[in-house]
Amino acid sequence: MKKFLTKDTLILVALFAAMLAWGPLYQKLFPTPPARANITPPAAGTALTPTSAVPEKVEAVTPQIPVAPVVAEIKQAVSQPREPEAVAELTNGLVRLTVSSYGATVKRAELPAFAISKDDKSPVILDFEKAPALTYRGLAGLDETSGFTITVLSNGTAARLETTLPSGLRLTRSIQLGARYEVRVVDEFTNTQRDPVTLPPHSLSIGNMGMLPGETKMTGMDFLGIDSLFSSGEATVRHWSSKAWFSDELTLVDLFEEAPRRGKGCVGRPAMTRMLPLSINEHITRDMAWVAVKNKFFVQILNPKEGAIGCDLIVEREKGKFENPDTPSTWEGAAIPSQVAAAVHFSNHTITGNSTFRREFSYFVGPKEISSIAPLGQQKKSVMEFGMFRWFCEILLWSLNKLYWLIPNYGVAIILLTLIVRILFWPLTHKGTESMKRLQELQPQIKALQEKYKDKPQTLHAETMALYKENKVNPLGGCLPMLVQIPVFFALFSVLRSAVELRFAHFLWVRDLSTAENIMISGIPFAINLLPLLMTVTQIWQQKLTPATGDPMQQKMMMWMMPVMMLMFLYSMPSGLVLYWTANQVMMIIQLMWQHRQKKAVAVVSSKR
Repeated sequence: MKKFLTKDTLILVALFAAMLAWGPLYQKLFPTPPARANITPPAAGTALTPTSAVPEKVEAVTPQIPVAPVVAEIKQAVSQPREPEAVAELTNGLVRLTVSSYGATVKRAELPAFAISKDDKSPVILDFEKAPALTYRGLAGLDETSGFTITVLSNGTAARLETTLPSGLRLTRSIQLGARYEVRVVDEFTNTQRDPVTLPPHSLSIGNMGMLPGETKMTGMDFLGIDSLFSSGEATVRHWSSKAWFSDELTLVDLFEEAPRRGKGCVGRPAMTRMLPLSINEHITRDMAWVAVKNKFFVQILNPKEGAIGCDLIVEREKGKFENPDTPSTWEGAAIPSQVAAAVHFSNHTITGNSTFRREFSYFVGPKEISSIAPLGQQKKSVMEFGMFRWFCEILLWSLNKLYWLIPNYGVAIILLTLIVRILFWPLTHKGTESMKRLQELQPQIKALQEKYKDKPQTLHAETMALYKENKVNPLGGCLPMLVQIPVFFALFSVLRSAVELRFAHFLWVRDLSTAENIMISGIPFAINLLPLLMTVTQIWQQKLTPATGDPMQQKMMMWMMPVMMLMFLYSMPSGLVLYWTANQVMMIIQLMWQHRQKKAVAVVSSKR
């Protein structure tokens, strides 16, 4: 269980614990007195030359910050003049890869189905210019500067790249786009000599990723991350950007710290003796099935068919505006990642004379879209980070997509989903509100018992429970309406922060349901969010209609304190989550008003008799 209690879910657990515990605690403290782009691929079999293959430049949208190299570069054994770069563009309609003759690397991935922002309909571009994807390190004469010849195949969906290494090995890389966002890559090292040639230990990298323009950060949420699945030992995916509650695991942020400070809490941690490094490169020496690098809505996953012997976690952090290595008072207390990358490691391999060594791997580059990632298997859909309610998150996302298919607006879909949930749990919520009414009716008798046995707490408890039992009242029954909402609340929180379907989903004045509204954020020092304010009003109204126990002063405090707490917790949360809670409050108000009307009708009938 603790494996899924990450920092993000802990915030929500604390929220609901505070909500559920507020009533008893108060009693204790205060007793009663898009559309896709049309792309024309190059003709099959076209060999690109260095002078004619460079396409029109496309402006990148990923921050251009170089990522530290995976290992020290190996100087070429034979010095050769560098040839001009040639590039080829491969596309299947959903993704366009820019493949370079320098190192046979992927320098850019364009996703025509996803716009940069609500206002700019240009396609999202994941730019790896400063740290190209699929780059080999540690092989003499082979890095992102070595020259390959490129031949485009299969009507522009595949390419073959070839070069000869100083050792005499011929490397042929075949890149084939799949039906969606998966890329199949095959590397063949051919030894044309009689003597064996040994490949030394080496690595293969994934391109760097950062936040895209227009994306906003939220407190308690880690959008940049690295995930991996070990080949042995742990059976679950390791999310390096977060850790389980009470766990000793180190996170990417911990790795920036000095060894004595790593993994420590706020209390008892040694003082800093140096400024945090601007970048880290942590080598993990464990057998690896795959490794992924991701930002809020997009991900790269590198999966060698035969696995790997380890991986590198490569992270850069944001530098404080006034940070100075010589002035401790300016040092940042914790790293905030700005770029992430990774690489997988392979052991040495000897290729006998006149033979070929073949290495296959899949490379996914695209959206965090569960329908595209789940078919890849090997728990890769865990990059969504749905947490302990992952099964419910998948059901919820499926339901939202089906409702969106009926009415193409995710705001309306969230409201309809809220209605469906209330209908499904109507018996429980109705029973809870009825239990609160009966408890309210028993208050005079409970007060009499409190007065009678005020010096005998054990007797008071026994008599009170006997009174509840005699009148068939459950003192915790009033918590049912809240408890049934917890799975939906947690699941929607996880879906809104990961699923690309909710990216830029609008509703009325809300431009993006996956983030806070942030109205007029550029014109004033703080953001204005209207939905949380509306939620607060509806919750006060609902508290006023809900049967309450205790003295009038306590009821008045309860009416205001809980809505204020919810406002503080949810003010900067995704607006889709606030929309759900507001819609839930409105439907609860309707239910309570209907119950009050029914009660009055019964009272009128009884009086006429």
